Amino acid sequence: MSSHSPAALERLRPEHQHKVERIQPQDAEVWTPPRFWVLVLLAIAAILIQTTLLRLVPLRGATVSLLTVMLVWTGLRCGVTTGGLLGLIAGLVEDALGGSGANVLGTTLVGFGAGLLNSRFFADSLPVFVSAVAGATVLRALTTYLVLEFGFGERGLFHRSSHELVWQLLLNVVAAALILLGLRAYAHARR
Repeated sequence: MSSHSPAALERLRPEHQHKVERIQPQDAEVWTPPRFWVLVLLAIAAILIQTTLLRLVPLRGATVSLLTVMLVWTGLRCGVTTGGLLGLIAGLVEDALGGSGANVLGTTLVGFGAGLLNSRFFADSLPVFVSAVAGATVLRALTTYLVLEFGFGERGLFHRSSHELVWQLLLNVVAAALILLGLRAYAHARR
């Protein structure tokens, strides 16, 4: 039997064989996103809620877009591919429910654009998330306006759509802040 202490034996090991203490990864403030098929179901649910229930409570002609908030969150959490693909699928569903073909491009750009921010910012940052939702709301409204104005030839939409854009921007930003704060509270309650 050897009377060497464990610390003395540890020093005799070759350098590459030293035990390294592994640091346990910390969860982000908001949990990791669900599987893609769950995201698709949540996007369809958001579309159905905003086209049925939320249409009953407009503010100056504008309603909150839960889909825009969800696409930004998904893009920030999952990246370009997931955000863009979810935006494409959600835009197709919106257009199938009566969007006249103007939503596919806007929702895809929103998901893709939020995914581009994925590696540059913290997804759980409230200012980043709210700013991204504001930018996505403007991008989506401008894309829809341009498609309807130049693609379908509907003239005179700028005044109405710009007025609604201001109110929708306010509604989406408030909804985004409340949703993120709610997700944070839920995540802290689970710990």
